Amino acid sequence: MTYSIVFSSMTGNTAALADRLHSLLPAESCLYFGETSREAVSINADITFVGFWTDKDSCDSLTRVFLKKLSNRTVVLFGTAGYSSDPEYFRQVLTAAARQANVSNTVLPGFMCQGKMRPEVKAKCEAELSIDPENAKAKSFLERYAKAESHPDESDFLALADWVNGFMLS
Repeated sequence: MTYSIVFSSMTGNTAALADRLHSLLPAESCLYFGETSREAVSINADITFVGFWTDKDSCDSLTRVFLKKLSNRTVVLFGTAGYSSDPEYFRQVLTAAARQANVSNTVLPGFMCQGKMRPEVKAKCEAELSIDPENAKAKSFLERYAKAESHPDESDFLALADWVNGFMLS
């Protein structure tokens, strides 16, 4: 079975997952490993793993465009989300991302974990709190930011390995 791993990564979180995924799969079966590109669209592997960072509760815009360009492929999504570590949220994000794929593709269940957020998120929340110290939304985002700072971590990578093993055996 051949595969390709294509990803978009703003902060390095999804790239870290892609690297680990690549190390877990047989190197000799990999036809492409790298960021979304014209070349990646033309690679016709048995499975195309597509990694993304979460933007507005779905995949980022580069991944949306990439998914629409693929046709007649088996696609497996994976990604990171800084906003939450809730499995239900991850399911919703994966579902929304899967809807971006060209209808000719088969999209299989994927993997998600939390990732660190961009520093601009923290700066924006701190600025909002300097104006309104009781701003509940800004406080909530700062709490989420602090929780996300260490991710993806080793437990996320172990979960990815478990997912890959289960996925490849099924």
